[in-house]
Amino acid sequence: MPPFRTSLDKEQAGMRVRECAPEKRCNDLGVSIVMIAVGMVFVLGMAGLGVDLASLYVGRSQAQRSADAAALAGAQTLVAQGCTSAGGSDISQTCQDLARQRALAVGNANLIAGVSPGITSSDVTFPSTSTSDPQIKVVAARDTSHSNAMPTFFVKIFGVDSANVSASAKAEAYNPSGTPGNVGAECLKPWLLPNCDPGHTANPGNPNCPGYDYFINPTTGAIQNPGPAPTGVQGEAFTVKPGDPNGGATASPGKFWPVFLPAGSVATDCPACATTGGGSGPSSGSFYRQNIECCNHNSIVCGQKLIQPITGNMVGPTEQGVDCLIHQSGTKSSPTGMDLFDPASWTITAGSNNPYGLTGAIASSDSVVTIPVYDGTVLCPGSSCPPTTTVTIMGFIQLFIRYEDGSNSGNVLTYVMNVSSCVQGGGGGSTGGGTIAVSAGGSSPVPVRLIQ
Repeated sequence: MPPFRTSLDKEQAGMRVRECAPEKRCNDLGVSIVMIAVGMVFVLGMAGLGVDLASLYVGRSQAQRSADAAALAGAQTLVAQGCTSAGGSDISQTCQDLARQRALAVGNANLIAGVSPGITSSDVTFPSTSTSDPQIKVVAARDTSHSNAMPTFFVKIFGVDSANVSASAKAEAYNPSGTPGNVGAECLKPWLLPNCDPGHTANPGNPNCPGYDYFINPTTGAIQNPGPAPTGVQGEAFTVKPGDPNGGATASPGKFWPVFLPAGSVATDCPACATTGGGSGPSSGSFYRQNIECCNHNSIVCGQKLIQPITGNMVGPTEQGVDCLIHQSGTKSSPTGMDLFDPASWTITAGSNNPYGLTGAIASSDSVVTIPVYDGTVLCPGSSCPPTTTVTIMGFIQLFIRYEDGSNSGNVLTYVMNVSSCVQGGGGGSTGGGTIAVSAGGSSPVPVRLIQ
């Protein structure tokens, strides 16, 4: 060792000796570095696994959403075709093909991690059931069998390049004609719509609105134009508006008569924005508006029905009632806040004014309304309407109210979600026509539900 030139050199040399004395301490420093490096690999691996698991969890949730939407759309198609009357174990091949077509379109429109699930015909089945309610089952997946498995990110370092995610859903369409009696109908809006389809022309068509086809065939009870738009009625867009039935006014497509169902009834289950229903009585505009905004729990059935026509200009109460019902705000040219419906994917998305604070896709909406369909004869053939009159209820139509356009003409823009006939087997089901009257209410003329 060279001689120390200064006392400082001695001290520094002593420190170097002490830093590595004993020798084991220097060895420990090397081991710690190795352990830290190994630990970092483990931590990064766990972080990468967490990222991939989160991605797969989101993919699984989106797969379930796709399967749910497809199954519900298929069940809605069974309803629209009148296939519920065939029973749970006897769905005709035509009904299956139409429901499968709709389920495929809706399911594949709901992406899984940005990619279509690629649902095929074999993924859509119709389970046999001992009940009278037909069922449809859909499997939505991103997996190797569909050649679209979910890619991984960090776990590729372990040789795992992809992973499978899948989900299934089963929906059931309620069969009203399988019950011993009529189903109660409530929450119907005070609009009586003639049996005239504005989206389909025909010659001669309905004589009460010449040139336009029926919603419901008056002879067989069949849905006249079943299936998805544009060839069918499901998803059809059209505008409804109030008319004044006084003076022998005739029916026209999209024009409804303001009425009370049943006569003299008043709604009770109301949102905060609803009017108090004051005025001179049930024929007043405020009571009419209240029946739009609220739920009238009085039950309605098919066939001959006593109703109370509402006369006069009901444009203002119609627009005000719809604004409250669907939570519409904004300006006349740019309405906002209401729930939205996409007929292509058959999904409803919560609007910014959703009263329940919901966001994203939702299963039900205040914008979904049910309206009775009558034969379309002149409601008040005399110079003025009587206090009450009898009409023939042929079925029910379910509409999604998009918005009212603020044009001061009462225009309410809608999509047709479903049409239900009052006749057993009346939608083209394998059992043909029948005589058992059915009715419907709430959010769907013929309810569908997810059961798995």
